[in-house]
Amino acid sequence: MTPALPPTPTDIHIDGRVIRLKWHRARRTAMDTPFTPGRIVEGLACGASVEIDVRTGPGGVPVIRHDPLRWWRRVRPVDLIPLSVVGEELASRGVVELPDEARLQLDIKDSARVLTTAVAQQVSAAVSSFADAVIVSGNDPVAVARIAEQDPRMATGHDPCTRSAMRRLRRTGDVDGFVAAALEADRAAGIIYLDHRIILALAAAGTDIVASF
Repeated sequence: MTPALPPTPTDIHIDGRVIRLKWHRARRTAMDTPFTPGRIVEGLACGASVEIDVRTGPGGVPVIRHDPLRWWRRVRPVDLIPLSVVGEELASRGVVELPDEARLQLDIKDSARVLTTAVAQQVSAAVSSFADAVIVSGNDPVAVARIAEQDPRMATGHDPCTRSAMRRLRRTGDVDGFVAAALEADRAAGIIYLDHRIILALAAAGTDIVASF
């Protein structure tokens, strides 16, 4: 018996703005195991915004994984989930069309040096059946663009909150400089992802960085 899907996620409306909650690492709740293929598909099928981390695996195969893959001997093949599993899971469940609100954010954890054009092609192929629901994001705009150019249906986003950028912002307090650098880094990005700690810390100091963007 197939378990019932959760209801369509409810938006939060505050002061005329709409806030959507994202299933971080494809978890519906904090107790969920991250990046479970069934959970990813469950979220997409009910119109949720789902985030997964993507890295280049052995042989250039894109895999769903947050942690670096520097030490292959410590990683068992069974621990690596190919990105292509998401499309396969959708097909096996008979999900032909996703709700308009559904979004799968691919948070690319590799730099352009690691994520070659060949890997970008594999990423694009893995999500081609639902590419119009995909957002490609990351810290490296070149890596993101390399994937996005494979399929114009995919949207792009930029995450400027690298460790060095956040340390510099804390040290200097130069919000305008941080915003300008982020926008200049990826002019094509439709979404800017901000670390909530930066948003809250600046808000406590009287600065609305969201308004600045």
